[in-house]
Amino acid sequence: MSITSVAQSAVTSRRRRHVNRILLAYGLIAPAVLWRAAIAVYPFVHTIVQSFTNESPLNPMTHWVGLRNFVNMFQDPVITDTLVFTAVFTIASTILQLLYALGIATLLNRPFSGRTLVRAVNLLPWAMPAIVIATAAQWLFNSQFGMIDDLINRVIPGLRPIWLASPAMARVVVILVDVWKNAPWAAIILLAGLQNIPGELYEAAKVDGASPWRTFRSVVVPIMAPLIFSVTVFVASYRVLTFDIVYGLTQGGPGTSTSLLSYQVYKLAFSGLYYGYGASVAIFAFLVVLVISVVGYTFMRRSENNM
Repeated sequence: MSITSVAQSAVTSRRRRHVNRILLAYGLIAPAVLWRAAIAVYPFVHTIVQSFTNESPLNPMTHWVGLRNFVNMFQDPVITDTLVFTAVFTIASTILQLLYALGIATLLNRPFSGRTLVRAVNLLPWAMPAIVIATAAQWLFNSQFGMIDDLINRVIPGLRPIWLASPAMARVVVILVDVWKNAPWAAIILLAGLQNIPGELYEAAKVDGASPWRTFRSVVVPIMAPLIFSVTVFVASYRVLTFDIVYGLTQGGPGTSTSLLSYQVYKLAFSGLYYGYGASVAIFAFLVVLVISVVGYTFMRRSENNM
């Protein structure tokens, strides 16, 4: 056998082994990819198709209705009220969470004894199931025997706010409970960012005579801006899709004053059995989250390029 033939045989053998390794790799990941497609991609595509139909066990035949579900959605007073509160809830809860989380992160970044334990305790609300917190909040804000009303009545005798029976007060309660539940997660993320700020910058600001507030505004905020923006996008996206707090605390009431998009999807699709209409509301919620994510990502990229 010539040297050329031996070389060609070696090259062919290496190529065959390379192809076999690639096929083996695809074979190993194929079950995970197929399973992911079965539980995520297919339901998503099916929901999109379903949103253009009148599918429901209550209808004898399923028909293609085009954009009728989306048109009816904006003419439905229940959905329009839900959209209003979803916007209010998302904006208010996101702002309060960021302010609260930034304050907690700043405190947890300071040296003090027992700091590790306090950091762990800070995560407890976030680690607890939301339905448990919502059920506990129902008792806390009960107008007859709730602890919150009892404390208020001890300070101001005769004053017992009707928290969950008033539309405005119920909205405030839902927002506050959501902030208390989810702000610890944002606080830990922001704490990680604070720990990456070099100590020399604080020392330089102190030498220049900067006050703590001026140091925070001129040193901490510019460095933390990309991280704060990223956390804002994540928090706002999850607020649009919030379900469990409302389900466990108010059931969307009184009336529809605390109803959110995800809760309406549940009521339409699982309680009312209007699969097509519920799917259209779910797709609209997905589009809202998509817009928030794309706009947030665009601004974040621009801010990083300008730094």
